[in-house]
Amino acid sequence: MTAATYALKVVKPLTMTTAMLVSSDVPENDYAAWSSGTTYAAGARVILTSTHKIYESLQGSNLNKDPVTQLTYWVEVSPTNRWKVFDTSNSTQTTQADNISYRITPGVVISSFSALNLNGVETIRVRMIDPTYGTVYDKTTSLLSHPDLSGWWEWFFSTREIAELSVATDLPSYPEADLLIDMTGGGTMSVGVFLFGQVRSIGLGVNLGANVGIQDYSRKETNEFGDTVLVRRAFSKRASFGMLLEKKDVDSTVSYLAGIRATPCLWIGHGDYESTIIFGIYKDFQVSISYPTHSDCTLELEGLT
Repeated sequence: MTAATYALKVVKPLTMTTAMLVSSDVPENDYAAWSSGTTYAAGARVILTSTHKIYESLQGSNLNKDPVTQLTYWVEVSPTNRWKVFDTSNSTQTTQADNISYRITPGVVISSFSALNLNGVETIRVRMIDPTYGTVYDKTTSLLSHPDLSGWWEWFFSTREIAELSVATDLPSYPEADLLIDMTGGGTMSVGVFLFGQVRSIGLGVNLGANVGIQDYSRKETNEFGDTVLVRRAFSKRASFGMLLEKKDVDSTVSYLAGIRATPCLWIGHGDYESTIIFGIYKDFQVSISYPTHSDCTLELEGLT
């Protein structure tokens, strides 16, 4: 890792609103829309397009009880399928066969778009179309499987891995442009998070010695007969980065990191290592004013499941 080339990049995502979504080919029809004139049984599910959420009835004879305000009658289940990509949770995924398309108007300058926790996606096309200048960005990325090791034998015979994320940090600065995302694949595709915002670089580069790994939430249980059962569950990525800060950047970096505490962001440690790309929060950071012109910064990151 060369510090001069790969500064740590952070993307604080914009909060998606109903007004930003121009169109999508993912229908919002998971369940029937809630009606004040319908009596719902316990366990019945409805959607509200005003909140883009799914709700489940907690009681029988549930009549004219607003799912948003009557919490003893309704419980929120999840976003609707169309809006799961915007809830900043990798665990919930928008699913659809063959194609997934969205057109979004951010209303501000964005320089990054990412699609995370992808399954079954073969290509992703990202475009920006400005009302004055037309198409100002158009990039298609293939996510088809590739060997998990390099070499001729591995190319022809080894198991193959499919990319689970796509990250673009080179979007041009057009505040009026629409962002168009078109994904294709075979069978049922799913995507966990769409994330777009402005990229901020921190430090002079991630130092050698960076650590990456995962926290596994699977459980191992042994019953009364001595049989061990493994229950596979979700995991989250972890990383520990060290970097140098210039003296003039120390105060602004501390202020920026304090401002995004408890805020899920995209962290890109190094362009050559996908394992250093983490969507999550920082657990801890520390700046040590070690030298007259530079300071050391350490950052502990915790990914979201």
